[in-house]
Amino acid sequence: MNKLCAVAILFFISCQAPVTYDIVLNGGRVMDPESGLDAQRNIGIIGDKIVKISDSELNGTEVIEVAGLVVAPGFVDLHVHGMTNRAHRYQVRDGVTTALELEGGKPFLKDWLASKSGNSIVNFGATVPHGSIRAMAMQEYSHIVQAARIAIDKEGFESPELMKIMLNMGRSGYQSLSDENIERMKALILEELGNGALGIGVPVGYYPGASHNEIYRVYELAAEQNVPVFSHTRGFGMPGIQEAIANALSSGAPLHIVHANSLSLGDIQVTLDMVASAQERGLDVTTEVYPYTAASTSIETAIFDEGWQEKLGISYGDIQWEATGERLTEETFNEFRLKGGTVIIHMMKPEWIVAGIKDKRTMIGSDGMPYAPGAHPRTAGTFSRVLGRYVREQQVIGLMDALKKMTIMPAKRLEAVSPMMKKKGRLQEGSDADITIFDPETIIDKADFKGLQFSEGIPFVLVNGVFVVRDGKNVENVFPGRPVVGEITPTTVVSDGSKSQL
Repeated sequence: MNKLCAVAILFFISCQAPVTYDIVLNGGRVMDPESGLDAQRNIGIIGDKIVKISDSELNGTEVIEVAGLVVAPGFVDLHVHGMTNRAHRYQVRDGVTTALELEGGKPFLKDWLASKSGNSIVNFGATVPHGSIRAMAMQEYSHIVQAARIAIDKEGFESPELMKIMLNMGRSGYQSLSDENIERMKALILEELGNGALGIGVPVGYYPGASHNEIYRVYELAAEQNVPVFSHTRGFGMPGIQEAIANALSSGAPLHIVHANSLSLGDIQVTLDMVASAQERGLDVTTEVYPYTAASTSIETAIFDEGWQEKLGISYGDIQWEATGERLTEETFNEFRLKGGTVIIHMMKPEWIVAGIKDKRTMIGSDGMPYAPGAHPRTAGTFSRVLGRYVREQQVIGLMDALKKMTIMPAKRLEAVSPMMKKKGRLQEGSDADITIFDPETIIDKADFKGLQFSEGIPFVLVNGVFVVRDGKNVENVFPGRPVVGEITPTTVVSDGSKSQL
């Protein structure tokens, strides 16, 4: 380039009017876990994108002063069961901008994604629900599947009738699939992958009838399609975790072990060491923890089949009925077991949680339960608890390391199946404007085992460039959340051993 051209270009640039951004976040401590940026910067947002990050002054239609606050990527939660806006209201107050149901998945995925599109506070997505799909593959449950579709058409996915219908599939969890049913199951999984599933949710701990053969075939299928398996492993302790890692090793499937703390109990360090060893040997195996010493699930599930006291190392008084907060007795346990409902299970030790949080390989996932006033506090406080108690108060890990576990690590977990995740979990020019702004000196969880409360110390949260939390309060009637979908074209093996697209 000659000198005259260079002068002309500089003159042209200087004559341009300064850019006016839709929103400017001014003077915050910008922390990007992928690049390592940790400095005072100004952020310019246009539409749903971060367009500029600069130490220079930026012009904005709206300028938000955030000096003294941390400006971080919005938190990506891979493990959420509360997928209604009632639950999302608490999640955004905890800094979550993307909430994904990857352990259990969602049946009728295409319809579910459509039902939430344009009507969700946060970004959302789900896996193929292997537990439901295996039941659908059994001919004797075809009438239940038809009834479920009718309920969805009439009342949507929050229909109480739908929940009752799906629970009627629960007895399928004690049945094994025939070879014919396994092939039918695989076809249904492929169909749902084509509908945008983010992998395959395999909570085999809830259906003990599943054979080792069946579960391995699911891993084989995941490897063929290059999609991750998200698994609540079989039982509690090491045998189920070893089964999952062995399946991943022999099949080549990517594997994410959910809530390592509650699955491992006192063997959590063994689980963490196994995951570390698998990664060092090149396996695509990851895991997560949540920062509480209690678990939560439905009392009618296989978790509480005979022998649960010995398996979990607890008794009736360690179980709390969600609806009232009462601790159970043998009498009330048997009563509620027949009735069905959600319980909170006090079964872990604080040192197990510390071990999980401080390990550099773990992510943070809430396992947040469906909304209920007395729901497990992880539904509302997981991320603030980590940042307030384990970073600031106990100094178990540093702030940047904690943010990695909440942002870039879960985003990268999904990038192979969903390239759109390359724009999330980051604070970089060109990234999605999913942003959580918090005060590192005051952020804390407030929910406890007596009931849900909003976390404190998070004054602003944006989802796709729209404020969903502003001045520490929920913004009403905004639904900027978008579907996070898998972008693969499933293949199937044909008779000559080659693959063809479905």
